[in-house]
Amino acid sequence: MADEQHVIRMTKVEADEEVLRYKELYPVVNLLDEQTAANDSHCLLCGTDCPCMRQVALDVLAHGGEKTNSLRMGDTYHRATARYIEVDGEPRVLLFASPVDAEEDEGVSDDLAYHDVLTGIYNRRYYEDKLRHQYLNAGVAIADLDDFKLINDTLGHHVGDLAIKAVSQAMLSGIRDSDSLVRYGGDEFVLIMPGIGGEDFSKRLKFLTMKVEQATVRGYPQLRLSASIGGVLAAGRTVDDALRQADKLMYRAKERKDSVVTEADLLSLPNYHRPRILIVDDAEINREILRAMLEDEYNITEACSGEECLEILQDRRDEMSLVLLDINMPGISGFDVLSKMTSEGWIDDVPVIMISAETNEEKVLNAYELGASDYITRPFDSRVVRHRVSNIMHLYAKQRRLNSMLQQQFYERERESRMLVDILAGAMELRNGESGLHILHIRNFTEILLERLSQKSEKYSMSQIERQTVAMASALHDIGKMAIPDEVLNKPGRLTDEEFAVMKTHAALGAQMLENLDQYRDDPLMKTAQAICRWHHERWDGRGYPDGLKGDEIPISAQVVSVADVYDALTSVRVYKPAYSHDKAMDMIIHGECGAFNPLVLQCLIDVQERIRSDIGKELPPPSELMSEDDTF
Repeated sequence: MADEQHVIRMTKVEADEEVLRYKELYPVVNLLDEQTAANDSHCLLCGTDCPCMRQVALDVLAHGGEKTNSLRMGDTYHRATARYIEVDGEPRVLLFASPVDAEEDEGVSDDLAYHDVLTGIYNRRYYEDKLRHQYLNAGVAIADLDDFKLINDTLGHHVGDLAIKAVSQAMLSGIRDSDSLVRYGGDEFVLIMPGIGGEDFSKRLKFLTMKVEQATVRGYPQLRLSASIGGVLAAGRTVDDALRQADKLMYRAKERKDSVVTEADLLSLPNYHRPRILIVDDAEINREILRAMLEDEYNITEACSGEECLEILQDRRDEMSLVLLDINMPGISGFDVLSKMTSEGWIDDVPVIMISAETNEEKVLNAYELGASDYITRPFDSRVVRHRVSNIMHLYAKQRRLNSMLQQQFYERERESRMLVDILAGAMELRNGESGLHILHIRNFTEILLERLSQKSEKYSMSQIERQTVAMASALHDIGKMAIPDEVLNKPGRLTDEEFAVMKTHAALGAQMLENLDQYRDDPLMKTAQAICRWHHERWDGRGYPDGLKGDEIPISAQVVSVADVYDALTSVRVYKPAYSHDKAMDMIIHGECGAFNPLVLQCLIDVQERIRSDIGKELPPPSELMSEDDTF
């Protein structure tokens, strides 16, 4: 038997997970006990009547360790490995195989199998086969590129590949000949540094972050890269055990980005705190067992009922990183708690692992359908619980960070779009001789009215993003006035019938201007702006222009902007009129002196009038004379 210290030992659950892991890497995988290996009449790998790996597997079961053979399976040659492991104390052999080119020599085949095609460095298969179960006196680190998904999303996967190649070369240039660099995942790299001391290990990792910063992506010299690295010394534990701890430290490093966190650094972090887990179970013994398993890495809060759990989440859910939730409890059950968390949206921020002695498939499925992230059955296995808790917490942390980055990206793009729209609309306002506040007022009025309209009627309900799109598009409502002659546009007195006819063309002209921008024709903002431009002078009774639309033939976006535009025109100074007070303007709009509007939109205007007055903060002069019915807005 092999050295007892180096025997790979697993539970049944862990062994099943190991087989699934290897199936992601190898096309042929099998886990066998001694009886199956000895008595099966078919090949242990290919299923035909050939001995293939049978004797190799039996030798490994008898003597431990692992052996690798080349063999023919059908029309292809395979490199097959038999590895000794113990599952719940019983000997097993893990067989896995992958095809190789029979004409290539053994060394070249290994090289191809264990090197990443894109970067040329070691790949995940090399880690699984050669490193994972080793006991090494080495530094083990994992590096994750910061904001890499944004590179793929904004510049494309080709640029992402170039970035990965640049980073791998930068890291290779910063490690020793004795070190191993592995591309572990898409943008994750594992470093194995044999024989390194703690101080040198930390310095070397910080040096690698500097090398990544200096990396240049071919064709994109302005693209800056950075990595967050977590590292531990693996003495006395397997590389895989060390890597799991390094992975936790890497997530601490990502809180600051472009940084390194080792075990020596952890307690000196300025805002160091351990994640908090809420354990919910009516049986005190179960809570004690879980606490003993987890309290060395996490802060623990306990609840003995579903009611107490909900009270804690109501007041302190921001403190909780995870809930371990029992299903069967008197009163409010675990399923009831999970339903409440899902309906309130708490499950988006606080993941739940259900815990129960129940193995009924229907109950397990119900837990997942209600929003649970995982399901653990009693009696508890300490290693399974710790691994699953760690995995779920890391998954949620990565998801929260990704959501934050995408939200930041969305708001940055919205800010840039808003700025460009404001510049264009501001130039139009200067020509029109209007106050620069007009665009701001229209946008704010529109957003306030749409919010109230969505609350008041499902018929006109809009999402927040849709409301923001209409509000932004409202800034372009009068862009067609750019094409109106100055002598008409800025005439201080009443317009003649001919001049008024020219003025009315601005609605159709503005829509046409936007429609002519072919590259943006299908953009939601552009479509909304076109509708507002063309129809914001239409009226509910069909007596507006340019198309004489009636009722809900007029898009709701144009209906709302129409009311906002009239209100601001009345309460602002124009070359043809003084400003009216808020009360006078409201009276004129409600009593139809500015045309007929959707009664529901008018009711919304009444509902939010005090908010409009306070939010805009306009200093309005005393009431002046009423406008005549021929005045335009």
